[in-house]
Amino acid sequence: MNLSPVLKVENLQTRFKSVQRGKFVHAVDDVSIELFPGEIVGLVGESGCGKSTLGRSIVGLEKATAGRVLLDGVDLSTLSGAALRKSRRALQYVFQDPYSSLNDRQTVGEAIDEALIIDGLRDPTARERRTKELLDQVGLVSVVKDRHTRELSGGQRQRVAIARSLAVNPRVLICDEPVSALDLSIRAQVMNLFLRLQKDLGVACLFIAHDLALVRQAASRTYVMYLGKIVEHGPSQELYDHPSHPYAQMLLASAPEVDPRIEKSRRGPLMIGEIPSPTNPPSGCRFRTRCPLAVDACAQALPPAISLSADHDASCLLAAELHRGSRSALAIQAA
Repeated sequence: MNLSPVLKVENLQTRFKSVQRGKFVHAVDDVSIELFPGEIVGLVGESGCGKSTLGRSIVGLEKATAGRVLLDGVDLSTLSGAALRKSRRALQYVFQDPYSSLNDRQTVGEAIDEALIIDGLRDPTARERRTKELLDQVGLVSVVKDRHTRELSGGQRQRVAIARSLAVNPRVLICDEPVSALDLSIRAQVMNLFLRLQKDLGVACLFIAHDLALVRQAASRTYVMYLGKIVEHGPSQELYDHPSHPYAQMLLASAPEVDPRIEKSRRGPLMIGEIPSPTNPPSGCRFRTRCPLAVDACAQALPPAISLSADHDASCLLAAELHRGSRSALAIQAA
């Protein structure tokens, strides 16, 4: 891409004190990602891999211990006061659970009105007009603004949450599993809403998800995260067609099949073992304790990111062979 990234995360680290004295949980460890204007980027991985902590660290809900978050080239850590508040409005977060992200005592109009007041819009008539515009953008009729959020369905509540995040005209949305708490019947509707907002408003989205099929459908690029680190990154179609890290191969192969006959024919769980403790991660490659292709060299040092094509890289000593299809973690495991 010739455009400059609207959001650039450089070597971000976020760690928390462990219950074990002197130990720390390395939730996010030296992660670098970037988003360009108007694109949806996927972030996938197992529960506990650090996806949500990364998203929360980007917007400042968790305090990063190292690294930088740059918005339009400006390091947010160098800002304070009004300048920091203004920049943070450009970074908005859509939470996973619409039942806990909204105040049940507020009406829809009050929830959105609060965001508009914080953004500096003091005229009540202008706020009411803007609220109607936002509800229309997310596919809700204006009469909904007088109903309490507790009266709405999950899909409607998530649309209200999205409208509230758009009230301050953000450049970037961090969407943390935004459809996982919704019924299957309305997930597609909300996903179509994200795609339309991307097209109409040019908002960049970091889409954190477990549902790999949704990410493949929506995201132009995808990052794969494991135990606090990005292990593979590339254009979504290429990454899904040619996963080149053993973890990415096994993660994608673990996704449920639509055809029940194929799903029933699986030999067993593709992902063996549990994620190691983030307080004491393995030396070298963090996936080596679960990898059927691991060799002694994998324990010696973190594998470098190997470039496989123009915008596709994987942090594995065997990435080139896996990309060509001459090696396969799945084949080794099935043998």
